[in-house]
Amino acid sequence: MAIPLSTSLLILLGVVTTYVINRLVQSKNHDRPLPPGPKGLPILGNVKDLPQPGILECHHWLKHKDVYGPISSVTVLGQTFIIINDAQIALELLRDRSAIHSGRPHMVFSSEMIGWNNTLAFSGYTDTFKLHRKNIAKVASSNVSLSVFDRVQEEESVHFLLNVLDSPENLFDHIKKEAGAVILKITYGYTAEAHGKDPFVDMAGKTMHEFGDATVPGRWIVDVFPFLRYAPDWLPGTGFKDTARQMAANLRQTTEQPYEFVKQQMREKKHKTSFLSQAIENIGSDAEMERIHKWSASSMYLGGADTTVSSLMTFFLAMTVFPDVQKKAQEELDRVIGGSRLPGSADREKLPYIEAIVKETHRWHPVAPMALPHSSSKEDVFRGYRIPKGALLLPNNWWFTHDPAVYPSPMTFLPERHLDTPTHKAEPDPRTWTFGYGRRVCPGRYVADNALFITIAQSLAVFKIEKLVENGKIVEPELKFEPGVVSHPVPYRTSIEPRSEKHVQLIKAAEKEYPWEESDAKALETVKW
Repeated sequence: MAIPLSTSLLILLGVVTTYVINRLVQSKNHDRPLPPGPKGLPILGNVKDLPQPGILECHHWLKHKDVYGPISSVTVLGQTFIIINDAQIALELLRDRSAIHSGRPHMVFSSEMIGWNNTLAFSGYTDTFKLHRKNIAKVASSNVSLSVFDRVQEEESVHFLLNVLDSPENLFDHIKKEAGAVILKITYGYTAEAHGKDPFVDMAGKTMHEFGDATVPGRWIVDVFPFLRYAPDWLPGTGFKDTARQMAANLRQTTEQPYEFVKQQMREKKHKTSFLSQAIENIGSDAEMERIHKWSASSMYLGGADTTVSSLMTFFLAMTVFPDVQKKAQEELDRVIGGSRLPGSADREKLPYIEAIVKETHRWHPVAPMALPHSSSKEDVFRGYRIPKGALLLPNNWWFTHDPAVYPSPMTFLPERHLDTPTHKAEPDPRTWTFGYGRRVCPGRYVADNALFITIAQSLAVFKIEKLVENGKIVEPELKFEPGVVSHPVPYRTSIEPRSEKHVQLIKAAEKEYPWEESDAKALETVKW
């Protein structure tokens, strides 16, 4: 569709203005070169060198390594991107120099117009960010708090087993439900609907889907030409403003409504111990801290649920394709745990092979293959190259966990690589990269990792996961992953059955210890926000 003349003139004016400003800034910094990269077009820069839709960004940027070396750059309309294809360089810049490189990109559409800059993940490196981290760390990093959350994770994992036993063909729905239920209970003390859809899980899922749309670089014209934010709504080409308003309303509801739910439950002495209830009790509440509380909680939930879904989908895909791994895991579980109970978080140190599967799940497909981009708060010089103030730094986590010099046979799901033996030294823990860097490392990583361990251990204890056989033919799952900030396996089909009738009874017996609770969905609907 043709762009109207009025919009075209505004865009042209923006392009020229951006180009002139960029040239003025660059003219002062010719003493050091940027990292090498492809030659760009006049004014537009490397706009043609950005990843194409449908292509995994990590694979696109990896091509730079052989042509330009371990650190490279592209510049689009004055915005410099630093591509990092070397694990040590990533640590040196993002961990060791985190005082300079811990910012987040400023995106007009997602940050200013929707409000994602209020969350921990997209907040700049400011005092507010530090309060968010401190708030979350007090609850999500202490041994006492983590032990409280253990039972929640084990309870929801058992409910996941029951749902899979009842309808294994709906595996992905059950994964999403469990991931949402665990984080909701940990974050808000909220109990999701036992069966079927839950309004809060659905609402948060929609918000995270919108997050994925809102944060794609270059998708929204207002990120390229910020002045269009102030253009009148009647101007052709400004439909993004209505979209932003709707997305902002959804994010606001996802943040405000559950916060008010917890406060109401606390007033009525009905609340369950949760991240938010502990934060309110331990830190107190004034106007500023109230804002910190609600956005810290929102960050905890929205940041944890979708990443857990990705990890669990990756795990079940790996078990489908690599049956020998499953066999070894079940041998360890049967030997250490026996058949009279399910494994739990207290068994973790006694199950080294299951622990190795958790690590290998993180390595085989990192949930954020290109991480969340960092930005530089001031100009830096690294190995003779200039890193401009405001540059975006993109570490290729996927390559760091697939470099054959570090992880031999990287496309093979091989938990043994993480075990020390007389003839083999364990390969690096992939969580060094997959949970973030320096001052941006995920503060809820221990909670997330423990939830993954429990679900993996319990699923392997009771289920047999195999390739689906349909009409006498084996259905081969496709080893393909979706692009995006958080990357999931492309939907696949698999066969999941209980290992035996004894294991069916084991799952059903666990329901007595972890019975279904009444949902808080109706109480949530009555909350005014």
